[in-house]
Amino acid sequence: MNKNLSVVIAVTLILGTGVIVAVRQIITNPNRVDAVAHRIADFDLPLGYETDYVVEALDYAIATYISADGQTHLSFMQAPDGVFHEDTVLAGYIPSTGRHDDWGDATLISTGQLIIRDHPATLTVSERINGEGVLYRSANLVFQGRSGTALLVINQPASEWTDAFIESFIASIH
Repeated sequence: MNKNLSVVIAVTLILGTGVIVAVRQIITNPNRVDAVAHRIADFDLPLGYETDYVVEALDYAIATYISADGQTHLSFMQAPDGVFHEDTVLAGYIPSTGRHDDWGDATLISTGQLIIRDHPATLTVSERINGEGVLYRSANLVFQGRSGTALLVINQPASEWTDAFIESFIASIH
């Protein structure tokens, strides 16, 4: 191999690694995760949860927390108004022959109306099998965040699911 080509490859690998490390530090920075999540709404993070990652692009934001065992995710998402229509969110979590991904068909467990931040909100609970064959339950709450329509998604193994935990966390949103 040509010495110049070896140097170019080595420099590219070093720079690429540096970029990956920098991006990882940015998207997993706990202060950024908390700041973005609390721009959407204030809430009381349950004990045993920590920041996971944050992504911001254009007018979209996602801030995610993870349980100590790595099995449960709490994700706050904010998008421009009109993106999180309740019907669209619901359609994404019930069985559909047109969808093919690594999750099995979902079963709708319940839907309900709540009041969050003094506005109507829709809560949908469903179950599906993940790519590893584990039954997961998802709570999807479409609510009025600080800057428009927001979505809270809670994914947790069905074996660990308790309505009291979900209700308590949702009640803490203000």
